[in-house]
Parts: sequence; C-alpha cells; structure tokens
Amino acid sequence: MQIQRVPFLAALALLSLLQLSSAAKSATKGATSTAPKATESAPASGTTKSKIIAITVGSPTVNKSLVFVPADVKANPGDILQFQFSQINHTVTQSTFAEPCQPIQASDPTAAGIHSGFVPVTAGASTVTTFDVPVNDTKSIFIYCAQGPHCQLGMVMAVNANGNETLAAYKSAAAKAEKNVPAANCKGGVMGSIPAADAVPPPV
Repeated sequence: MQIQRVPFLAALALLSLLQLSSAAKSATKGATSTAPKATESAPASGTTKSKIIAITVGSPTVNKSLVFVPADVKANPGDILQFQFSQINHTVTQSTFAEPCQPIQASDPTAAGIHSGFVPVTAGASTVTTFDVPVNDTKSIFIYCAQGPHCQLGMVMAVNANGNETLAAYKSAAAKAEKNVPAANCKGGVMGSIPAADAVPPPV
C-alpha cells in the first residue's frame, strides 16, 4: 500500500509547488505594471517653456524697408528676441517710451540698454546676420532704428507694451522727434549669423 501511495504524494507535492510558483509570478507581474519608472517625472507646474522670437529687420518692399516684423511683441522672461537683418543697413536700438529716437542712456546714463550697431546687408547673401537679445523680465522695451530718419519714418517696435504706453503712441511720438541718435556702444545682445534658408522670409 505504501508503494501505491508514493506516486499520489509526489503528484500532490508537485501540484503545490506549481500553485506557489504561479502565485509568485502573478505578484511580480502586478508589481511591475503598476510601479512608476525611476526616470519618469511630471512636468513642473506653473512653468513656461522659453522660446526664440524671430523679428525681421527690414523688407524688400514694405514701407521702403523701414519695418520690424512683428512690431508689437509679447515675450516672457527667458525668451530670446532674435533680430534677423534682411535689408540695407539698420540698427536695433533701445530708447525710453518718453524719448523715442534717442538711446536709453540719454535719459538714464546707468541703463545697460540695447544697441546692435549698424548692420549692412548684402543682397543675395547665403547667411543672415542676427542679434540675439535675452528677455530678463516683463518690463516694456521700446526699439527704434537709428539709421538716418528711419525712426521718424516709423521704423520702431515694442516688446511687452502696456497701459497707455502703446506701440501706436510710441510711433506717433517718434514721428515728431527732432533727431535720430544711435547709441555709443554695441550692447545688450549677441551678434551671430544663420543660414539664409533658416531665416524668416522678410515681408513683401
């Protein structure tokens, strides 16, 4: 009788082992599918991704090239204003709202300001000269071209204009300015170049 009972006991033991193994695999599978990966993380709440804002300086036809496009820009801290010079010879120069066509240092000698210097453009060039200006805060920035009478003729723009200090009001005041003055030194940004194929086509 004992000889006949051995196969039965062995089969029972094997069945118990198989059941334990199956339960262990199920537990392991469940843990793997629900646990988060160590490398996964949720995006930080309340953050804004910085970006490059391309601004074309000049045009082959619009307003005799005396334009910044776009001229009324909204930017966040961390953004980069990339001025792309497309036509003739212009500057990117900062003034105050109250004194257009004058460098910001004329009213505040301690101001850092923005000035690209004069940037001549060769027609049909394979590269486009750029001037990258970082945005540090949300304060208004008013820009004009200091070449000849360009400022008085409407080549102005604004970044984060607000309240009564609008682009339209700045442009109107610029038209009445007695003179157009460049800044003394290049500052406030980094000069560079990009392939012409990567630049924003100037408005026509």
